[in-house]
Amino acid sequence: MKGTLKLQSLLILLLPLLLMQSCGKEDPTDPFADNTYLVSSEIEMMRTKDNIISVLNLAATQYPVAAEIIPDVISGVNVYSVTYNTEFQGEDVIASGLICAPTAPGEYPILSFQNGTNTLHSSAPSADPQNLLFTIIEYIASAGYVVIIPDYLGFGASKDMAHPYLHKESTVRTVMDMLRSVAEFDEDVAKDITVTTDCYIMGYSQGGWATMALLYALENEYSSEFTVKAASCGAGPYDLAHFNVEILKMTEYTMPVYLGYIANAYTTYGLYTNPLTDMFNEPFAGRIPGLYDGKHDAGQINGQLTPNISGLFTAEYLAGANTDPKYTGIRSALNANGVNGWDSEIPILLLHGTADTQVMPLLSESMYNRMIGSGTSPLNCFYVTMPGLDHSQGAVPAGFAGYEFFKTYR
Repeated sequence: MKGTLKLQSLLILLLPLLLMQSCGKEDPTDPFADNTYLVSSEIEMMRTKDNIISVLNLAATQYPVAAEIIPDVISGVNVYSVTYNTEFQGEDVIASGLICAPTAPGEYPILSFQNGTNTLHSSAPSADPQNLLFTIIEYIASAGYVVIIPDYLGFGASKDMAHPYLHKESTVRTVMDMLRSVAEFDEDVAKDITVTTDCYIMGYSQGGWATMALLYALENEYSSEFTVKAASCGAGPYDLAHFNVEILKMTEYTMPVYLGYIANAYTTYGLYTNPLTDMFNEPFAGRIPGLYDGKHDAGQINGQLTPNISGLFTAEYLAGANTDPKYTGIRSALNANGVNGWDSEIPILLLHGTADTQVMPLLSESMYNRMIGSGTSPLNCFYVTMPGLDHSQGAVPAGFAGYEFFKTYR
């Protein structure tokens, strides 16, 4: 996602403090040889309690809610890049991400943060741990969480494969296996802490969708492994089929990068059997496979596509996407990778900026209505709008709102 000028200026203010930290390598002996999941760990940053408080005070000048974290800070934080074992389409894969652990001995729950859409290898969490949003999430560990930030497949240690964008099964599996790796992390690396099986999950944009999919799996398939205490989901495209229908109604859509990303991932991994030329006009159909190589940012990809919907998509696809049997496989794949409502007993916060034109607020409202319609109590599921905020502007406030929501259920 493009950062706003506000975020960029704040990062400039924070950079000197972010650099006031020690870096080093793990002990050269291999404590991971007998592990099922955790493969390696390398310390990236050691942040002191005073450093964290200073940065949060600076952040509070633009995001006043950041000050509310300060009384909760109990320790410094060590940030580690880790690799771990997972699986994709029947093949073993080494995935990666960040684990952020309090420096004070104690017993802590897990907080898993699923990040938003990214096309650059250099902007993955383990490659760019000083990204402003990642930094704020990392600092939440100082309030008594072991925070994990998965890279997603196609980034970090698995960057040689294409990212399976908005592929539900692999997203859930990747995050689940990172959650499982944390038990080995506290045995092998952070031996002064004990990680409980309680977890809090949050995400924004793609990460909001991922968090909702993860919540369903944790509650309905993996409840014997972890106890989800609460979930916070911001601005996610939860119903992908509905998202596609709304896009095709538009005259222009300013983020065609998302549309090419879905199509490229789904054709690469066999979720779509239609070729790209069944959906996209040339020259765009021919360009798309080369744009998602981890070297092009969203702005560059948008520049190689077009916001004009009738120019981007073929007339045949625009006319028949929702009804023509030719596109049945596309509709089925989008439906299969969306998140349906269910009767949940987990506290859920859904957040969306009212000025978001990238991911329509009606998708969060619809997700809320599907949850309530499936039996979830309105005392347990909350839909909160962020007035006047667009997609990029909503990311940091959603992170703080999720943190405050979680405090209710500690």
